[in-house]
Amino acid sequence: MSILWPSRDERHADLVRRARRGDRRAFRRLFDELHDPVRGYVFRRVINKADAEDLVGKVFERVVERLDQFDPSRGALRPWVLRIARNAIIDHLRTRRVFAPVDTLSDPLPTEARDPLDDLIERERVELLAALVRELPTETRELIALRYGDGLRHREIAELQGLTVSAVKQRVSRARRELKARLHARERELEAPDYAV
Repeated sequence: MSILWPSRDERHADLVRRARRGDRRAFRRLFDELHDPVRGYVFRRVINKADAEDLVGKVFERVVERLDQFDPSRGALRPWVLRIARNAIIDHLRTRRVFAPVDTLSDPLPTEARDPLDDLIERERVELLAALVRELPTETRELIALRYGDGLRHREIAELQGLTVSAVKQRVSRARRELKARLHARERELEAPDYAV
């Protein structure tokens, strides 16, 4: 463990050890640190808000039931918990017979007041980018969602997806380049004057 400042993974491993011994405060801290990432992950993939809330609760029930199975030497806690969330979502979609994609990105929110024309242009650009993301292969969309929607680090995505870190970095980088090129191409197409009458 780092002497000056423990990493998030080291802190989580310590909290897990303490929670396993019955330390309620340690479990509460784990819950507090993991709730927002789990909630965001589930809410970006489950359309019905009530179902999403129920799933978040089920995820934490499973975490409590399986906490003794977590091994920090095999990976970080956050991807382990998100894998539980992923499996809960898959189970939910199977039982509901819902065939919606589980890897959609949430719409970004504007961060500051702007000119209405700027807002319109930005909204159109975001909609165009979202359409381009939907055209990507499912595996690539999931990587983009995990990296930019869920804010996971490359190492965490690798653990969650069963890939190497370098493979995740390459695929995310390739997807970003492809999206950027396709976005610029579509924007040029849209800006080009239409002379056909």
